[in-house]
Amino acid sequence: MSVAALAVIAVAILVLVALAKRIGVAYPILLVLGGIAIGYIPGVPLAQMRPDLVFLVFLPPLLYWESVTAPTSGFRAGAAWIFQLAFGLVIATTVAVAFIAHKVDPSIGWPAALVLGAIVSSTDEVAFASLADKLHVPRHLIATIEGESLVNDATSLIIYAVAIGAVLGQVFTIGQALEQLVISIVAATAIGFAAGAVVVIAWHFTRDDELQPIISLMAPYLAYLPAYHFKVSGVLAVVVAGLFVSRFTPRVLTPRARQRATGFWVTIVFVVNAFIFVLVGLQFHPIITSLSQYSTGHLLWLAAAVCATVILVRIAWVFTQALLPITNEPEHERGKADWAHVSVLAWSGMRGGISLAAALALPLTIGAGPFPQRSLIIFLTFAVLLATLVGQGGSLPWLLRVLRVRDDGADEREERLALSRIARVALIRLAALRQTCKIPAPIVATLQRHHRSRWREFADAKEGEQYRRRVTSLYREIERDLLGVQREELVRLRNRGKIDNTVMRRIQALLDLEDEEISLLSTTGHTDIDPDG
Repeated sequence: MSVAALAVIAVAILVLVALAKRIGVAYPILLVLGGIAIGYIPGVPLAQMRPDLVFLVFLPPLLYWESVTAPTSGFRAGAAWIFQLAFGLVIATTVAVAFIAHKVDPSIGWPAALVLGAIVSSTDEVAFASLADKLHVPRHLIATIEGESLVNDATSLIIYAVAIGAVLGQVFTIGQALEQLVISIVAATAIGFAAGAVVVIAWHFTRDDELQPIISLMAPYLAYLPAYHFKVSGVLAVVVAGLFVSRFTPRVLTPRARQRATGFWVTIVFVVNAFIFVLVGLQFHPIITSLSQYSTGHLLWLAAAVCATVILVRIAWVFTQALLPITNEPEHERGKADWAHVSVLAWSGMRGGISLAAALALPLTIGAGPFPQRSLIIFLTFAVLLATLVGQGGSLPWLLRVLRVRDDGADEREERLALSRIARVALIRLAALRQTCKIPAPIVATLQRHHRSRWREFADAKEGEQYRRRVTSLYREIERDLLGVQREELVRLRNRGKIDNTVMRRIQALLDLEDEEISLLSTTGHTDIDPDG
């Protein structure tokens, strides 16, 4: 990829993300549409990237960070849903898409049709995670959708490999495919655990604030590359490694390393996500150009049939699954399905850049001839991506409003519980320290006031709710105002030569941490004012 193409993508990201935030649209949708539009501008350098680089360079860090920050308790609660969606639905979608594609266009042979079905059968974690921030939905729903998309690639990529083998003339059986799937899952899980263990041990023996974040950057590749080498699911290996290390990061990472690593990961994940979506949009024009032998009507009819199949099969599967007693969590309550939540789950089957990368990774030739219908498969994959990411993803906010699906408050309830408990143990520890060693009275009074305020507010939800309505807004405004004047004075001291820039940056980091604490506690309404005065 040329420097000019990179510059075009960078400018597009800045402009389109800013526009998306201004008009209130999820940025991946606007980035894909903007990428399509840019691809038709004459003279704009074409951005080309080898598909295997998408898998090897971009995919591992994205999957790793999503698995590290995933709601793992929701995974356990929704295990039955996740298992059936990640395996049963992928197989059903593959077969249904292959059948419809072959019937609508018989020139697409069964092996090529199965390749298409495998490519579009799995949802994309990257696509959904980029939209989830805009969706205020119950946490268990997000956990089910994310859990499905983190696991279902193992199924679809095995079917993908088997279908390509069929195109190449290799003989296979259902038993062989199932055997490959089991081996891939077991081997990838083992590699993920091993990579995670190596990372945790490295963190344990490397107590350096600068080296620990670097080790975290290496973690996804320690899992993905061995899995890639042994031709098992690299996606699953990275996910397992991420889930494994997330259990140990509170103990083995130093606080400063944790802050540095989090800031780095948030930035790199956003940039890589944005880059992929623009790059996906830029591929549309070359794809359309390569299909000049087909009429526009035929392409539209075939794309509509395949997209409808992908969407309708998911809807039918999810609603049928909601009737089964074994899946009474998390979409059921007391044995009765919450059909609003089921509807959101059924409509959340977004595909993304990973599907298109799989399509672009198809071999150009087989034997003495070209790969059958390769350009058409890529086009249909892009059509499914647009229909699900732009169509379904763009309409999700509307669907949530119509069905009145809102955040269930699970995060806030658990935040209140955690804040009250940690404040309580701090008070108990302070009392014990006061008994065993002589602590100056002003220190004790200050610490007691701080922790007692936090404990009393969050220990009683009703009292906290009334209190929050009364003082939170004013208190937060005053806190922010005080931080603002402190920052201004800090800059004045630097500008007048009273302090060095390095000193300013260290004090500025302290003020920034205070600002972050205000932001985090303001979601639960905390003010640090003692209600007893």
